[in-house]
Amino acid sequence: MGFWAAFGQLVLLAILLGAVMTVVDSVLGVVGLGAMIKKIPVVGSNWTLIVSILMMAVLDYSPLDYWGIELSGWDGWMGTVASGAIICGMVPMKDAVISMISKGFRM
Repeated sequence: MGFWAAFGQLVLLAILLGAVMTVVDSVLGVVGLGAMIKKIPVVGSNWTLIVSILMMAVLDYSPLDYWGIELSGWDGWMGTVASGAIICGMVPMKDAVISMISKGFRM
């Protein structure tokens, strides 16, 4: 897999994270737990990162494989946490890519 294919996968996973965040936040809002969770000091400020790590655990995908990095300590949880952090960190890059594409297609 080439660099651009790996980059594309990271951008697509960041887009998926946005969709997952929308669904999770709406479900928590319906149940009435959204505001309560976001008020918890550590959890509320890192909510996107937590959901990203859970999403990578469910998908069982590791973007670290492209670079040949294997974090398999304690049953592989480190790879899942690192993958979630990478996807969460790709959100600003995803926004930049979408902005660049939208500016390029203007007439």
